[in-house]
Amino acid sequence: MSDWYEVFDNEQVQFDTRRRVARLVGVLVVVLGAIAGAIPLILLYVPFPFVALGLVGLVVAGILAWASRAFLRLRSVVWCVKLSVHRVVGYDYARRKSVLPWTEVERVELDAAGLVIAQAPAEGRPGRVFRIPHLFPDFPRLSHRVVEYAEAHGLPVCVDGRPWQLLDLSALYPFMAECAIAGSVDPSRGRALEGGDEA
Repeated sequence: MSDWYEVFDNEQVQFDTRRRVARLVGVLVVVLGAIAGAIPLILLYVPFPFVALGLVGLVVAGILAWASRAFLRLRSVVWCVKLSVHRVVGYDYARRKSVLPWTEVERVELDAAGLVIAQAPAEGRPGRVFRIPHLFPDFPRLSHRVVEYAEAHGLPVCVDGRPWQLLDLSALYPFMAECAIAGSVDPSRGRALEGGDEA
């Protein structure tokens, strides 16, 4: 049985992510090359070379751990998203396809960078994450569709880590409170809406 998909994509997101990956690889090569070039100097000029090499090893391990997290984060950015009733399909910067059934999604979150669809971690593996940047031209429609699917599957929808039902919208969007006050103060506007077009 085939699914009907809504497709959202933005090749600029793919291009930007590829550029960030290339920059990260370049920085990693330069830093590790500089460290490798310093090892002979350490062996020649440092009084306790094995202690210094141990510290260099710790620094290299820290750099590799940081780079690994950065690569995983960049790989989670999707430039093409396909939504259906049963699953989300995302394509990363290298056009690798990942499929995430709604039944495996843990939460949907809206943050400053965009939309996050997170899979619940399972035994022995972390959950996959789709990061959808707000750079998509039809991001409002995309985010509304994701929220509709999430709510249909009973998944929590959060804004900056908090369930949206617990948020004070007037604090988040002060202009909404001003509009509500202005609408309640102006009685002629309400009568005009109730009475329809009057000449």
